[in-house]
Amino acid sequence: MQKILSPHDERLTDYSLLKSKESPSDTFVADHEKTAVRLLLSDFEVQSVFCTEKYWQKHKDLITSKLQNEEKCFVADKSIFEETIGFHVHQGFMAVGKQKWVKEEDLTFPILILNAIVDSENIGSILRSAAAFGIQSVLFDTKSASPYLRRSVRVSMGAIFQLKVAKSANLPESIHRMKKRSAKVIALALPKENSDHIPKTKTIQEMGKQENLVLIIGNEANGIEESVIDASDMIGYIPMKNKIDSLNVSHALAVALSHLL
Repeated sequence: MQKILSPHDERLTDYSLLKSKESPSDTFVADHEKTAVRLLLSDFEVQSVFCTEKYWQKHKDLITSKLQNEEKCFVADKSIFEETIGFHVHQGFMAVGKQKWVKEEDLTFPILILNAIVDSENIGSILRSAAAFGIQSVLFDTKSASPYLRRSVRVSMGAIFQLKVAKSANLPESIHRMKKRSAKVIALALPKENSDHIPKTKTIQEMGKQENLVLIIGNEANGIEESVIDASDMIGYIPMKNKIDSLNVSHALAVALSHLL
């Protein structure tokens, strides 16, 4: 391990002033002890670790077993650690991993599709719920935020490390290809009055368990895009009471998956 004596050490570029950094990169930061440990236990490539002495002593066996180059483990006093990252922490343990994306054809059922979801914390919560209920793969459209943003990784509590993730440049075309693989494509959306889609709209309770499930979720403001709904087999919705007409998207996902998987 390498002892860090200055918050301006050039070897710590990936960790410096994290709150102001979300630049495009093929790496990501796990900035919470549990998440960083899960990264180290995963099959993701880990490029470096940055921690205080306390966490080096606690996790050095895991760190040294994962890092091929021990010189990529940086240890600093808490004051230097905090000055480097730019904010106070309760846990002084972080790691940088290499992003992992797969091809669309390598996604396995059940699959979750994200349509224009931009809030990074929502995405983290979505990934955590998806993994908890048995989703194997997640497909992101070009309008959705990356699942590898720092807050997404943090809120997911490392669930991203258990999922296959891919990108789609055209969701309707991706859905069409999945149907050729015998996918059952369900859009999670509220029914609309006088809609052409009413005949294919059911509650998720009526739908029940699904084989080869592909579930689509959209953002809370605008819902799922019409072209994506058109490409779906069915629209599933969650019946609600007391004049409540929407749930947080990650909460709605958890409710839906509890019935569909």
